[in-house]
Amino acid sequence: MNLKQMEYFVAIVNEGNISAAAKSLHISQPPLSAQMKLLEDELGVVLFERGSRSIFLTEAGKIFYEKALHILHLTTAVSDELQQMGQGLKGPLHLGMISSVQTPRLIRALSSFVCLHPEVTLRISEGNTYELMDRLNSGLIEVAVVRTPLPAESYQCHFLEEEPMMAVGKPEFFPDTAAASISVASLASCPLIVYRRWEPFISHCFPGSAPDYLCINDDARTSMTWAQCGAGISLVPASMANSGSPDLLKIPLSDKGVISRIALIARKHGMVSRVSREFFQFFPEYFAQNKGKN
Repeated sequence: MNLKQMEYFVAIVNEGNISAAAKSLHISQPPLSAQMKLLEDELGVVLFERGSRSIFLTEAGKIFYEKALHILHLTTAVSDELQQMGQGLKGPLHLGMISSVQTPRLIRALSSFVCLHPEVTLRISEGNTYELMDRLNSGLIEVAVVRTPLPAESYQCHFLEEEPMMAVGKPEFFPDTAAASISVASLASCPLIVYRRWEPFISHCFPGSAPDYLCINDDARTSMTWAQCGAGISLVPASMANSGSPDLLKIPLSDKGVISRIALIARKHGMVSRVSREFFQFFPEYFAQNKGKN
């Protein structure tokens, strides 16, 4: 097994079939098929089944695909860093981001980093926090911007300041539209829209059993979309709430401990590229210098 075979396999998966992969690799199909047969024979497993128009990964193939991506990424990162010795910072920053952190302030931070290092390019992977932690652990990305709660002891972490959670929705859903803050319990009879990772924390705010939520979902943008459409009250971080339209009522939650924090995380001993290490140092410094700015 060698790197070239891994590159061939990844190309086949990405292109969906062997003939398309052969074209992208600028080789003919028979030697590509032969290399895959040699690879499967050496590994002792079948990596994919050949359909009439596309290939279908076996369970072994899915595992090998993730590992091959990781190894190829490490190889590229090491090669890039050796070539950059004595030069300016350049190359891709493989960064994971969840939707609810893509605020103007964070985008300005990323833009500032690229302005400082014009030869750096952003390669952003999107997903929820759990998906991004999986990609970190498999080496597909090196750093990720996520939200608490998360198992902080498992990662290198830089946390930003706490921000409150807010109830967001059309005014007619709220029991008191003039309130400066509101408790979760007072919203028990309202149609609530909850992001799944925060469900346990929200549910603990009710004196008894939590009510049946109108909607539980995996993306804060979904919660905001439902609120915008007049379906009910979404419970989201303040920075996400503030992105909503002016006709939505936005009231901070008063419950103790119902807060959120943005965090930049990386695997312990997991950052390979110089770009990711520089960004991990830049991130807290930028926000310390721009504290209080929206």
